[in-house]
Amino acid sequence: MIILDEKGLSGLVKRMLDLLFIGGIGIFLSLPWSVKWYMSQLYEETSRNYWFLLIFLYVTGFFALQIVYEIRRIFKTLNRRNPFMMDNVNSLKRIAIASFLISIAYLVKVVCFNSFLTIVLAMVFIITGFFSIILSEVFHQAVMVKEENDLTI
Repeated sequence: MIILDEKGLSGLVKRMLDLLFIGGIGIFLSLPWSVKWYMSQLYEETSRNYWFLLIFLYVTGFFALQIVYEIRRIFKTLNRRNPFMMDNVNSLKRIAIASFLISIAYLVKVVCFNSFLTIVLAMVFIITGFFSIILSEVFHQAVMVKEENDLTI
């Protein structure tokens, strides 16, 4: 089975990420209506917590879309069989920043509207942020070694 190629597993994952990104944009744009519908299903009065939830979903949705976009960029370089580039290091750093910002938003939600899932998601994005920082440093070191090898005759 081919792993790293446009026709391999990484190409399939890239196409799935493309669909996820397009669907995420659609959901992001439909938030005012979908949140209002969701709130009407849960509560008799839809204005209760509507604005908090709408702003929360816009903030976290924006950064989640940024994470998917950056992962798509990384998969483009994987499909070209050239993963050790500074662009990927920068993408991983942006993923880390977005993950930490999402975790901050979830920590605010813990204070306002606590639930077990909110705590779990806050922890998941904190771990994702740390993982992305560490992975970006690994990629940075790999880029340095690759550039040094490219200069060696």
